Formats: sequence, structure tokens, C-alpha cells
Amino acid sequence: MSAGSYRYGVECGLSRAVASVATLFTVVWGAFLLSHVGGLTPGVLGVSVVFTALVGAVAVRGFRIRLGRADVVAAVVVAVAGNLVIALDEPEQVVIGQRCMLAVPAVLLAVGCLPPRGARWVSLLAICAQVAASWPVDGAAGAIEGVWPVVATAIAGVVLAPLMRAAGTGADRSERRVRAAKAAAARARGRREAHRDFQGMLHDDISSALRALGVAGIEPARVREAARGAVTAIGRTPAPPEEAGPVELGALVRALAAPAGTELTVEAAGAVGTTGTVLVGAEVAAAVMGAAGEALRNVARHAKARNVRVRLRGRGDGQGFDLAITDDGIGFAPAGLRSSSVGVRRSMIRRMAGVGGTAEVLSAPGGGTTVRLSWERPGDGPGTAEPSAASHSASRAGKTGETGKTGKTVRMRAAVGDVRRPLAAVCLPFVLVMGVIAGIHTAATPGAGWLMGWYVLLSAITVALLLRAHTGIPGPAAGAAAAFAVAGALSSFLTLPLAGLADYTSWPIGAVTPLLTLLVIVRPSWEALVALGAEQAGLLLLVALGPPIAPSFAESLAMTLPALFSPALGVLTGLAIGSNVSRLGGVTMRANTARSAALAAESARTARETLHRRRLADLDEEILPFLRAAASPVTTLDDPEVRSTARLLAAAVRDEIHLPGVLDRPTRELLNAARTAGCDITIQSDADDPHPPALLRLLLTTALREGPTPRELTLSVGAGPAGVRAGLVVLPGDRRRTDALREALAGRAAAVRGADEFTLVEVDGPTL
Repeated sequence: MSAGSYRYGVECGLSRAVASVATLFTVVWGAFLLSHVGGLTPGVLGVSVVFTALVGAVAVRGFRIRLGRADVVAAVVVAVAGNLVIALDEPEQVVIGQRCMLAVPAVLLAVGCLPPRGARWVSLLAICAQVAASWPVDGAAGAIEGVWPVVATAIAGVVLAPLMRAAGTGADRSERRVRAAKAAAARARGRREAHRDFQGMLHDDISSALRALGVAGIEPARVREAARGAVTAIGRTPAPPEEAGPVELGALVRALAAPAGTELTVEAAGAVGTTGTVLVGAEVAAAVMGAAGEALRNVARHAKARNVRVRLRGRGDGQGFDLAITDDGIGFAPAGLRSSSVGVRRSMIRRMAGVGGTAEVLSAPGGGTTVRLSWERPGDGPGTAEPSAASHSASRAGKTGETGKTGKTVRMRAAVGDVRRPLAAVCLPFVLVMGVIAGIHTAATPGAGWLMGWYVLLSAITVALLLRAHTGIPGPAAGAAAAFAVAGALSSFLTLPLAGLADYTSWPIGAVTPLLTLLVIVRPSWEALVALGAEQAGLLLLVALGPPIAPSFAESLAMTLPALFSPALGVLTGLAIGSNVSRLGGVTMRANTARSAALAAESARTARETLHRRRLADLDEEILPFLRAAASPVTTLDDPEVRSTARLLAAAVRDEIHLPGVLDRPTRELLNAARTAGCDITIQSDADDPHPPALLRLLLTTALREGPTPRELTLSVGAGPAGVRAGLVVLPGDRRRTDALREALAGRAAAVRGADEFTLVEVDGPTL
């Protein structure tokens, strides 16, 4: 959906509401024409035909497209001219309830399609035309009383239309803010994911290739293969895993290469009774193969093994897998494994944890090592990872948008905000005007006082339910209120004459309109429609069994149709407003959820690519050309200069792994120069997240620029009370270096101590 979708949907909802009213008027006037064939004067017949054609066209156009100003002009002309013709011809042929219908479409279209000022003038013109046409036949009091449906419609429309438009505009504005917040969150998430992917690439591909280049005795073909793999990894920008379909994990496992000097045995199969394949999502496959590759690299570096066995077993019904990598090497004591071990912690444990899996390392001195990788599917289908928050929200919005009595209120709030305000605009004008009419006719009808009491109680119930509409109206309360309303309306004819259906003496029939309109909007629509149908059926039965009010049953029915449809007018209008606004809210919620998910995915992609490019920018100048040259057969790999360069670059990559994004080119040059001069530099970190670059660069550059080149430098970074705690140890000590570090860290939470043997610094800083 395009920008402004809420506002556009509100406009369409208003058009459909007018179309629903126009459909009702088409039925009433069509029945009037059929029941008076040959009995109408030319003027009344002409107005009836023209008005029936107009409301029929408005009904068709309103359901198909948005109504506009041309429809307003046509409705106003017919309202004014039609009332004038009827007044000059035979107004007695058209009952007052039917005559007021001429002005209603003009008023509804005006408030729905025109600016407020224009809508007020058009409504006033249509109301005055009806009063003028009714005055000669009904008298002043009857003409004013007969205009109440039009006035109430105008009041409701004047309040409702701007309110719905403002709510639609506000909803669009809120949705834009929500999308912006989701996009920002996705960018942050994408940066974190890309950071971890990059750390894995540095360790698994680049660092491994450089270590192989810097060590003598490795088969040249394997070294060149590692260099080519690292070059490929550098040029590969990580893409969101959602883009790839299910991956057959067994094929990837069977393609694993044996560590140097070992014999590799691979067993890969699905669970017993399955198809023999293990399907996982691309993200899961990437994590598993990265962790498995690191396990095999550790075998080559440390295990001194002769045999390696890789065993993959899928779980029943494709719900997960277990992958075990076992060697017969020298093993080690797991308790002695450093918590800052990059290979185990980042390349294995964190990778599996990132996709909802687990990694476990089991070993003992002299007993070999086993790495177990396990994963259980959290989703519903093959190759799917755990549903994202966006997809979960989309599913939840979709379900809420289709079912549930509470869901209807939620959808309406999504479209118009607080539903009580538009409901009050629709219902309260009818309640107030009907109260005046009820008072007038109760006073003029003997024995009708109880009807006034009934109406006061009905009005109080309507207002009470309206106040509950924002949180939901309970079903029992709604049913009891509807039953009370319909029973009172039908019982009124125990006191009122049946002939009063031709005028406003039968006011209790229309008095149920505000309550049923409220219920049809906020409750399941069938409840109010059943109540309306019960009232209509009761009235038809009374007309059929009671004394005739016209020469024929057809004419009696035509005369009573306006009274029959008086409550139907409000209910069907409310049904159109409620269903269209509810549908708009549901569709918009689902569409905006899907759109937000797409924007979030794109933001995450952009963040991943940006971080990837930024962190590689400096390394590309040094490492990529060197690896490309090493991958070429032209380069002599046993050249001492090549090995020396490889060791320096490998150290730089290790530094980058431990201090991601911290080391700029000048700092790396200082570290390389110190290492070349014989300084033993060790950098350690027990955290995976980026560190504050300015603080750590300040420590390294100050320590290496001031005083002679130290013999040893150790920088360790870990969690501190304020975010990050960095510790620097430089051997031997130097007064100038100590003073320079103390001056550089002035104003920070730092402790600097110096002696002839060492310089020691501890400093706390914020995290990124």
C-alpha cells in the first residue's frame, strides 16, 4: 500500500457508507414506484424515477470507486428540484418519511466530498428545500419535525468525516514513525550480525591462510588453496539468509576436506524412516559448516591425529540434526581452554547459538577430541529457521485481522484511533433528536408515558455501551440491550395506532437505531442484523394482521417502508462504516507489517554491506594483494620475506579479531614497526562486541610512540563496571612512557603505575 494508505482507505470507507444508504433508498423508492403504477401524478412520478436512478447510480459508483464532487452536484440538484416539484404537485402522495430521503444523499455526499465550509452550505440548502416542500402539507411543526433525520445525518457526518480523515492522517504518520524505528533497529541488528560474520571470516579464512603462509613445511597446494579461499571470502559480501532456500546439509558435510595428515571418514544420513536428507535454512547451514570447518582446522593445528570421523544424523520428521566430529589425537584438558579462545568461542559456540543450536567440545589428554554440533528446528517447515519477530507480528496481525470480537475493535483503532469519538458522532445526534420527538408524541398520545421511560432507559444503555466500545462490549450485555430495544419498539403498538407507521407517531421503531448502529460497528455484525430482522419481521406481521392503513396491502407496505427502513438506515450505514473501516484496519495492519519487515530486511542488508566494506577498506590495501599473489603459482612460498610478511599480516588480523574496528592504518603501522623491531605484542579480548576505538587507540599509540621500543606489550580488554575495562602492561618500564600515558588519560577513570620493570595501566570506558 502506498503512503497515505490509512487516509485513502478512510475516504473509500466513506464512499461505501454512502453507497449503502443509497442502496436502501433505491429499494424504498423502487417499491414505491411498483406499488403506485399508474396512480402517480406526472411530477411525483418524474421525481421518483429520477431519484431512484440517482441513488442507484450512487450505490454502484460508491462501491466501485471513490465518490466525488460531481456526485454532490447531482444529489443537490435532485434534492432541491425534487422537493420543489413534489410541493407544487401532490405532496400528499409521498409520506413525510419518504420525502426526507431526497435530502439525505446530498448531505452525506457533501460532508464526505467537500471542504467543511462547502459541506455546511450544501447541507443547509438541502434541509431548507425539504422544509419548504413539507410546510404546505404538514404545517410548520410537521415540516420541522420531518427534517430531523436529515439534520441528525448532517451533524453526524460533519463530525465523523473530518475525524476519520484526521485519524487516518495520524495513523499514517504513526506508521511512518514505526517503520523508521523498525528500520533503525534492523540496521543495528544487521551491524551486529555483520560484525560477527566478519569476525568469523577473519579467523576462519584470512587468519588461517596467513598462518599457513607463515609456517614452513605445509604442502604448497594446500597453502595456495587456503589463500584462494581467503580471497574469495574477502570479496563475498554477506547476504541475509532469508534470500536462500533450504540446503541439504549432508551434501555439504560430505564435501568437507580432510585435515592435513589425516584420513577423514564421513557418515551423513537422515533419521531412520526419513528420506535420508537433512534440510536446513541457509543461515543454519552457514553456521554449521563454519563451526565444522573450525573444528577440522583445530585438528590440523593441534590434535596430531591420524583419523577423523564426521557423523551427521538427522532427527525424526526433519526436526533437527546432530553432527559429531571426532579425532584420535592427543586431546587436551577442556578446563584449560581459555575463555578468550576465538576459534571455540566465536567460530563454534557463538555461531551455533546464533541460529538456536549448541556446540560442545569434549576432550581429555591422550583421549582425542569430539565436537558435537546440535540444532532443533523451531519453525514449521523444512529449511526454515525460527520465525522472525516481523513475520510473527505479520501472522498475529493477520489472525487478529480476520477473527475475534476483540480483533474488530483492534482493527478499528488501527484505522481511526479511539473508536468512541466517531461512534459518538454517529449515535448521539440521533439519540438527542429522537428524544425531542419522543417527548412531543408522548405528550400527545394518551397512555404513552411508559414509552418515554423506556426510551430514557434505552438511551442510558446506549451511552453506557458506547463508553465501553473502546475496550470491547461483552456479548451478553449486547444481546440483552438489543432484546430490550426490539421488544420495546414492537410493544409500543399496544398503545400507538398502527396507522402511525405512515408518520412519526411510530417513533419507537426508529428509536432503536442508535443502539443497533453501535452494536453493528463494534460487535460481530450478525448480532445487530438479527435484532433488526426481528424488528422488521414483527412490523410486517403487524401490518399483515392489523387493520389496513391503505386501500391495498401493496400500498400499505409502500407507505410503511420508510418507517420499516428507518432503523435499517442507521444500521446499514454503521455496517458499511464498521466493516469497511475494520477491513481497512486489518488490511493496513497486515500490509504495513509486511512492508516493515521488507524495509527492516533491506536496512539490515545495507548495514551488513556497509560494515563489511568499511572494515575491509584498510585491510584490502595490504592483505588482499598479498593473498592473491600467494594464490598464484608464480610466487615462491618458501621465500623468507613472504613468510615474514605473512606473519606480520597474521598478527594484524589477530589484532583486528580481538579489537574489531579499533585499529586504523596508522595504529597498525605502529604495531607492525614494533613487532619488526622485536617487541612481543599480545592483544586479548573476552568480548565479541565492538570496543570504544578512541580509548584503545590512545593506549596503543601513546605506549608505542613514547620511549624506546618495549620488549613486551600486552593489552587485554574485558567487561568493566562502566562498560569496558582495558589493561595495558609494558615491559620494561619507562618514565617518559608512564608520564605520557598518565597525561593522555587525565580526566578518565584510569590508574597508571610505573617502575623500572613495568608500566601498568587500568582504565574504564563506555561501550559502543
